Amino acid sequence: MEKLTRNCSPGILCGIVILILTGLPGSLLPHVKPVVGLDKVAHMLMYAAFAFLCLWGYREPYASKGQAYQKRALLLTVVIGIAYGGLTELMQEHLVTSRTGDWFDWLADSIGALLGSYVFHLFFRQKK
Repeated sequence: MEKLTRNCSPGILCGIVILILTGLPGSLLPHVKPVVGLDKVAHMLMYAAFAFLCLWGYREPYASKGQAYQKRALLLTVVIGIAYGGLTELMQEHLVTSRTGDWFDWLADSIGALLGSYVFHLFFRQKK
């Protein structure tokens, strides 16, 4: 159990940061001049980092085990990222004052999870 916790800690910490940021009331967020799409880019980057860090603790077995292990790890990470993004948007819609959930944010979260997993795979895939 200790190894699992140690391996997952970078992703867990990133998930906690995301939860805190998405749970803040809108009045506490910095007001910046709106740039079209900047919000979606921020969502993609947060969830790309989340996916990459979820896989980070498993980089050694990822590089040494076969493709079946890699596919399972990538699929699980993407599913977790997509589900977590959807849950945070639902939380914003129903639990956080002055914030609303946005399905386009969830789409950006999902793309970020895919992107972070893909970047991890490029760095740590099994070399032939």
